[in-house]
Amino acid sequence: MLKHISKKYGAVRIGITQGELSGISPEIIAKTLEKLNLDKTLEVVIIATPKGKKFIQSNLKKKLSPQVEFIIPDKKAIPSKIRRDEALSCIYYGAMLAALGELDAIVTAPIDKNKVSKNYKGFSGHTGFLKDIFRSRSALMLMSTPSFKIGIMTEHLPVKDIQKNITKNRIIEAAKLMNNFLSKIKKNPIINILSLNPHSGDMGLIGREEIKIIVPAIKQLNKMGIRAVGPTPADSAFVTDTKSRYDGFIAMYHDQGMIPAKMRGLDSLVNITLGLPIIRTSPGHGVAYDIAGTGKASAGSMVRAVNQAIDMALLNRIE
Repeated sequence: MLKHISKKYGAVRIGITQGELSGISPEIIAKTLEKLNLDKTLEVVIIATPKGKKFIQSNLKKKLSPQVEFIIPDKKAIPSKIRRDEALSCIYYGAMLAALGELDAIVTAPIDKNKVSKNYKGFSGHTGFLKDIFRSRSALMLMSTPSFKIGIMTEHLPVKDIQKNITKNRIIEAAKLMNNFLSKIKKNPIINILSLNPHSGDMGLIGREEIKIIVPAIKQLNKMGIRAVGPTPADSAFVTDTKSRYDGFIAMYHDQGMIPAKMRGLDSLVNITLGLPIIRTSPGHGVAYDIAGTGKASAGSMVRAVNQAIDMALLNRIE
């Protein structure tokens, strides 16, 4: 059991995983700890190896708040195939603590997917990994800024594999997850489903996925009471007049959604995994090896990821 420093105050308890230590993760974690308002309503648990703890502490510019606790993952509680990778072990352990109610949410610092995949076969990102360990029916990678929400339906797939992974059921599941999330902050949200092909296929001239898959999915969603529209060509979906009409978007593939998301404010971008039994957020950027160790990394996205996790945890308590 973890220490409950401020249990009598009903403190929200957020876990932060160490991420890739040779990237900017230790720096942005340290800067986040210094920027957060760590009063008795918030506790932060850093899930890190002894090396990770040392790296994070070396980036601190001031004394750590007593509301912050470091814990080392219990190797006995981690499956052997996951235990081979330290960053992944921290993610798994944090996720299990959240599932047990020891944490209200986890915020995962950036990792190097290529490094992790060498120790854990088939790894392609946090979303798929967490979906697998929790055996969730579906999960959605949601990129969020204060004014923009877009779900990345096929996550981290090679372009050559995108088309065969776009199905009516997958679109419906993604839109349901998005609708459930948006409905907590707005009544009857409108979700714009993007097309796969240029110009939405031009009535089948340059692709029939819209006719055969996307339109039937939208019709089914409407029958379910979900206000889905589209398919909308991605080259016109994000202009100001169009974007403002919708509360969220569903992108068919990674770059279709990530480009407009990052253009709207990388420093405020948060990755939220929908469909899990726990709350998980992360900053909307990677390990940034090019500026690691320079002290130049911005913690803006990481701070917002923590605040997003806090907001979601508080909403859960109300429900």
